[in-house]
Parts: sequence; C-alpha cells; structure tokens
Amino acid sequence: MNICFLEGDMSRRGGTERMTALLANALSKTDTVWVISLQMRENCIFFPMESDVTHFQLRQENGKFGLFKQILEIRAFLRKNNIDWVINVDVGTCIYGISASFGIKSKVITWEHSNFYNNWGSRWFPHFRRFAAKYSDVMVVLTEKDKENYQKNIPSKKPVYVIANPAEKHDFLFDVESKMILSAGLLLPIKGYDRAIQAATKVLPRHPDWKWVICGEGCERARLEKLIAEAHIEQQFLLKGTMQNMNEQYQKAAFYVMTSQMEGLPMVLLEAKSWGLPIVSFDIMTGPSDIIRNGENGYLVSPNDVDMLAEKIEMLICSKELRKQFSEQSQVDMEKFNFENIVSQWHNILTLY
Repeated sequence: MNICFLEGDMSRRGGTERMTALLANALSKTDTVWVISLQMRENCIFFPMESDVTHFQLRQENGKFGLFKQILEIRAFLRKNNIDWVINVDVGTCIYGISASFGIKSKVITWEHSNFYNNWGSRWFPHFRRFAAKYSDVMVVLTEKDKENYQKNIPSKKPVYVIANPAEKHDFLFDVESKMILSAGLLLPIKGYDRAIQAATKVLPRHPDWKWVICGEGCERARLEKLIAEAHIEQQFLLKGTMQNMNEQYQKAAFYVMTSQMEGLPMVLLEAKSWGLPIVSFDIMTGPSDIIRNGENGYLVSPNDVDMLAEKIEMLICSKELRKQFSEQSQVDMEKFNFENIVSQWHNILTLY
C-alpha cells in the first residue's frame, strides 16, 4: 500500500512527532510511506526516520487562499503517488487530509493524539473533531474512555478504533539511591508545571539533597523561572531545556511526576514506566489510569490537589523500599503497549477497508 501521514511539523520535539516517526518507520517495512509536514519551523526533522520513509514539506502559502492552495497541493500529491491511505496526525490536520481526498481513491484515518475534550484553547477544535468523526473513513483514538467520548458526543456511523501508543521494553537497573525527580514535556500552560513548582515548594526545602529536573522547552519558561525564583528553589528545581537523550534521564531518576491538566495517552508516562520508574500523576480524564496502578507502581492524585501531590512525592522521597517496590511492579500491563502488537493493529485497519 501507499500511505501518507499528514503532520503539523516534523521538526518539533513532541510526542505526536515521535509517534509519527515510529509508526512510519514500522509501516515502511511492508508499505511505501511518505510523511508530509504542513510547515517546518526548523531545518530538519527531529525524530529520525528510515531511509525508506520519504519526508516532504508543503509549500507555505499566504493570503486568504493559502489554505485552499495547500489542500490542492496535497490533492495533487495523493493523485500522483496513488496514495491508498491518508493518516491525519491529530485532528488539527483533518481539514487538509479530508478535503484533499474528497472524490478520489485515497481513504482517510484521523488519529486523535489527545482526547475529545482537549481543545488546546482554540474554539475551532470542537468543529475539527466533528468534521473528522463524520468524514474520515476511520477514527483512531488512544483509550477506551475517549472512544466512548466520541461515540457519545458525535453521531456518526464511521468506525472508531482504540490503538494505544507503544512503549519499548528495556532491560533496566533501577537506581534506588537516586535523588532526582524527573518530569518532561513542552513548557506549556496545559502541562501544569506551576502546580509542580507549588508541590516542590512544600517538599524540596525539607530534602536539600534532592533535585527536581524538568526536561523540555516552551513559551512558559520565563513565567516558570519567575515562580521558581519567588519560591527560592532555584538550586533544586531545574529547567534543563530540550534533552537529546531522554533515556539517560529516565535511567538516572528516582521517580517520575506528571502534572498535566489534559493528555491523551502520554508518552512520557509510558517511557517512565518502561524504564521501571515509580510514577506520581494527576488522575486526569484519559491517560494516567491506563498506565498506573494506584498504590502498586505509582500514585494517582485528584487533578490539581497540590497538597496530595506533595504528600505522595514526599512518601517516595522518604522510602527507598517503597521506590524499589513500585519499580518492581512497573512492568505490570506492559503487554498492552507492545510495539509489534500495536503495529499489527494498524495493519489490520489498513487492510480491512
């Protein structure tokens, strides 16, 4: 088959781009695969793709007909390369893929990477989701909860499949002596790092030999730096920026903390789990409860309950035995996120229709 992914920007360092690269690489072993970036803010793609995967950047068009011209360019590309499947990576690209495919042979999958209720602060996203659910040939979501959200809120006869993000299994040696708390992700308001700072202010001063490291970059840096300075925890709460090798950070950490307000199925939690880390996370609508067994390999905390978040963090700081116990249970349920099984699920959809 000929498969084309439509992605916002493959030079970005986010989980969406990572998943696109992983799936494109896997499918390229049996199919012909292209990835189209709608734009490229940097000169090169961040996550490596196999030589069999062809990356293509859309021409940037300005003016009121810019979107229409880009859709026509995609349509010409689909026709020229005899594309069987267009995979819209996240609902924001659905207007491109669905419109460009109208009336030609290419079928369309829209791949939801967040969840039904996360609109990224945009009034357009609810409309994108309805458009995607009604006019894609297939919707793919990350969790059963989100499948229910779509089927309950958008009347549509189009099929909705649940395919989780994959996690690679590792041979790890958990460092029970580590005194580093780890978090990672773009520095955006939705990631809730202000809550992390509030929790850190309650805990870290009592444990001066511990540090909390945040890996990632984004528009919130200046505000977060101000909050850190006001809390006088600059030596313990560290914004490390983008890290090229996150696996090293997971292997150095004592446990992982996530304070996001909204996620789909967060890759950072899957990666932390795959490296044997205990996890503390807000129990938001979708994601953490699919990955963490509360009290067995981590803690789920009511969203925005900073006091409880701080309490659970302190429990892990104070007990090597608890960290070790949680790490030993970290691999429970990992088979749900087996990469080969997930690629097989994608193949099943691509060959079924």
